[in-house]
Amino acid sequence: MVEISVILPVYNSEDYLEGCLDSLLNQTFKDMEILCIDDGSSDGSPDILKEYEKADNRITVISQENMGVAKTRNKALELINGNYVYFMDSDDFLDRNAFKKLHDNITSNNSDFCIMKAIFVNGDEEYKFPAFDLDKEFEKVNFNRFTFTYKDIKSHVLNDLFAPWLKLYSAGFLKGSEEFTFPEMKSYSDAPFHVKTMLKASRISFVPEYLYYYRENDDSLVHSSSNTINFFKLSDIIENYLRENNFFDEFKDEFDAFRVVKLVYYMGFADSDVYYLKAKDELSNINAASLSIADKDLDKMNIVLDSDNLKECKLALELYDCKRRVKSMQESRSWKVTKPLRKFTSSLK
Repeated sequence: MVEISVILPVYNSEDYLEGCLDSLLNQTFKDMEILCIDDGSSDGSPDILKEYEKADNRITVISQENMGVAKTRNKALELINGNYVYFMDSDDFLDRNAFKKLHDNITSNNSDFCIMKAIFVNGDEEYKFPAFDLDKEFEKVNFNRFTFTYKDIKSHVLNDLFAPWLKLYSAGFLKGSEEFTFPEMKSYSDAPFHVKTMLKASRISFVPEYLYYYRENDDSLVHSSSNTINFFKLSDIIENYLRENNFFDEFKDEFDAFRVVKLVYYMGFADSDVYYLKAKDELSNINAASLSIADKDLDKMNIVLDSDNLKECKLALELYDCKRRVKSMQESRSWKVTKPLRKFTSSLK
């Protein structure tokens, strides 16, 4: 039995994989196993993993055909031997004291999971991402002797980073419910997992330090236009869960804000009629409470959604809708059939 099981899905990560593995192996906390699941990589990642497996017996490499990160994490959860579980992304890295601080906190608090903070890395630039600023909400607290539930941090359930790499989980907590799996989606599988674990945890704890380094990737699925439609599937999953477990009324404003934040975020590169029509409907129904919550979350992404900008968003969607209707009309059979008549009518003027 080991203390921490690290689950590391790997897919074409050769540029950053060594840095990721080194940050794990060089942790001041040593009692761990690292399950590296090569998810059908076509680059040099498998060779890198084999070399590291030979050099350190804490690393186990499992190779499989490409399944996606959600299915890979679910499979790995069945193989862990640790008392605690940590999900790592293969292009990121950790502060060398991260596991020591997280383990000290989660054990002293006997919490279901422990949250930390993240630094975002973009090339040579780093910035502290304003997520889970719980030290600003709980003042003058010894976080090694302090736990809370979702009721104390309600705004963070649906309107903060969903990433599992921000948390160290108790294996007993995760294995105690069949709900705690990642839905098999191309992206966004983190969100339902985050919401479910937040709502069901009896004790949550927090390390008020920036210990995780996340590399921003503009080419990721999260930033693709195809992901705009995937978001609606995610939204339905979360809404159904909230309703089925009697949380929806409690989180109605937060859920509306969650949808608005994502709709506004994707507005710049969406190219789907379905997206624009749904966005138009959603923005037309937003209330003051939801707008206030959404504004705080968008502020973290340097997006302002005040009343004037909201009007601009709505006008942009109206314009798009008009263009879409005109295009649809021009492509219709009736428009083509009546073309000679329109020419004749025009000649009479």
